Amino acid sequence: MTPEPAAAPASWITEQVDFILSKQLASGAILSTGTKITPYFANIAALGLLAADTAPARAGVLSWMSWYLDHRNAAAPNVPAQSVFDYVLDPATGIETPTGDFDSVDSYASTTLNLAYRAYASGDPTLQGFVEANIGTYEAIANLTTYGAPIGVRIESGPEAGLTIAKPTYAVAYTMDNSEVYSGLADFAALETLLGRTAQATYYASWAESTRAAIVAKLWNPTNDNWDASYASPSSTDVFYAPGVAQLWPIIFGVVAPSDPKAVAGWGQFSASFPSWHTGVIPDSYPWVSITRAAALMGQTAHAESYLADVHARFAPTFTQPTSCGQAPCGEWYDAEAGWFLLGSLPDSQI
Repeated sequence: MTPEPAAAPASWITEQVDFILSKQLASGAILSTGTKITPYFANIAALGLLAADTAPARAGVLSWMSWYLDHRNAAAPNVPAQSVFDYVLDPATGIETPTGDFDSVDSYASTTLNLAYRAYASGDPTLQGFVEANIGTYEAIANLTTYGAPIGVRIESGPEAGLTIAKPTYAVAYTMDNSEVYSGLADFAALETLLGRTAQATYYASWAESTRAAIVAKLWNPTNDNWDASYASPSSTDVFYAPGVAQLWPIIFGVVAPSDPKAVAGWGQFSASFPSWHTGVIPDSYPWVSITRAAALMGQTAHAESYLADVHARFAPTFTQPTSCGQAPCGEWYDAEAGWFLLGSLPDSQI
């Protein structure tokens, strides 16, 4: 039985949908913090919009998905084809300029696959038509996570083989990123199945499973009984990011079931390190609403609801930087936090 997500009043859901759509530009891009356009964050926001399941929300998702596909890179040194850069908006002119870099290749690609699957599974005919018409492009994006350099970021040999690196210029195999890669490939295999593309479904499902196996074999630390933050980087969960939250990502993205001993141990260490997280006491300026998603999956629904209420009390009604958040400076509310708020509080919401 799947644990229920935390409950949130309908008005809170509407607030988050409206917030995300207020950050969407005429081009379809969704702003993150300030004038930044960060595709990974926008993908999370769009997944939240799909969970909200309203006509305006689905229209916003379509516009974002179109923007993403229209901004894929051509191959260049340290830039795999099909990757997407971060962009910066000039508010005076409306011009969106690429930064020439990305935080990661693997996470951007994998959450794009999550979004493609969820968009098709929504049953919305327009979204379904868009995804089906672009399935070849989505396969090329998926291959960023299944091929080694220069096509993709999969590690093909050595002790880290089977994992992905964040990007060519930062060859670190993160637990959080690889958990997302597993989820993206598993969802993409499910999408190929829905489209009747049996051979492709089998292909991507095999890559998903090999990714999951590599995560469990190479990122789980049996000595510490927790997940390493990255390959060969043991976690002290007293450090919030990345070692602490790395314990949550294999739960959120389905690498291990909530009942799995690894999930129980990872969540237990996170909770022991930050026992008052549900009252807003975390050592970070941003609220990290994603914690509520992990908490709900682990059956901690009351704590998840408590934290949603705490976050809402701090940021509502304007959802701008609060006067107090326990950290200096306070982290501003942005598109991904709104997406996680929706994913953490809506029935049947899924990454």
